[in-house]
This record gives sequence, C-alpha cells and structure tokens, in this order.
Amino acid sequence: MTTDELDQLLLDRFNLHRSDLIAALKTLPAHRPWAATLTADEARLLDDAGFTEDPETYAEIAADITAHMARLYSSAYTAAEVREGLGVNDSRVRQRRLAHTLWAINDGGTWVYPAIQFEIVDRGHDKPLKLKQVRGLDEVLPALLARELHPTAVAGFLMTPQPELRIDGQPKSVREWLLHGESVEPVRDLIEIGEWAAT
Repeated sequence: MTTDELDQLLLDRFNLHRSDLIAALKTLPAHRPWAATLTADEARLLDDAGFTEDPETYAEIAADITAHMARLYSSAYTAAEVREGLGVNDSRVRQRRLAHTLWAINDGGTWVYPAIQFEIVDRGHDKPLKLKQVRGLDEVLPALLARELHPTAVAGFLMTPQPELRIDGQPKSVREWLLHGESVEPVRDLIEIGEWAAT
C-alpha cells in the first residue's frame, strides 16, 4: 500500500487526514509486552480468575481510541479560531486554557480545542465563525480536567448519555443537559462520584 492509498482510505472510510491519525496514535501508551512480564505463578493465578491475555481485544480497543482521538483532532478548533470565534484575545484564550475553563489538547506542540465544548452561534457564508462555549462547561471542566483523564475519556463523559441526567425521562449527555439549560450541580456530582470513568 502506498502513502497515497493510505491517505485516500483514511479520507474515504473515516474522513480523517494522516496527520490526525498520527497525532491520535501518539496519545496511546507504547505497547511493551516485556514490561508486563509475569511470573508463572502470577500468570496462573490470573488465568484461573479468567483474566487471560487477549491481543485481539487490545487491538480493537486501541483502534477505537485511535479513531476517537483522530476525530477529536480533525474537528478541533485552533487557538486562532477560538480567539476569533469567542471574540477574545490570545492572552484570554491562553488564560482560560491554563485555568482549565477551556479544554485544549496538545497536537504536536500546538494546542487545539475540541469542538464538542462549543456551540456555533453563526457561520454565515461570508461571515467569520462565531462560537460560544456550552453554558456551564467553564464550571465543569476545571474539576474534570484536574483528573488528568485521556481526552477520549473527557469526550466520553461530555457526550455519553448519563442515567442521572434525565430530561423528559430520557438520559442525556452532559453536553445536551447543559445546552438544555439545566443545572451544573448534577454534573459536578457525577464528576465527584467518578463511576462514569470506569464505563
């Protein structure tokens, strides 16, 4: 397979560029089987408890995380787009990133801002992009980002329906909940409980 074929497959199958895939792969921990060598007794104990080695499952999970990260990178806004979209200066974007009231991920030495934390206010044909952060996220993100979770876990928390966040009887994601104008308190409680991180 040539690099041109790879680039075309990534675009056709995932709507991703090779640079997005490379950035996503860099977020995965290195797979070093030798670093996790067990003694014969430890291996037998784990086997007896049903914890057998499953390279296929590891590969599926790694591929899933890589695809999610690549989507986060490919849809993220640059610092300049956030500055323009929010109508603030570079210093304010940097301050908010450092205070964790804006969520940024490192993309090879530059910071990009996942799109899921924003609403598009206006994107006229000849007008510049206008953004606003999802209401309440500036209160939620500091506690969430302090946990130093992988970006896919942060995205999962924001986008996965939570049984505790119900509107009209239906579980909603944190993003949907806050966009609907609901209270930030139940979201803070979810962060404190932290059970969602295991799902």
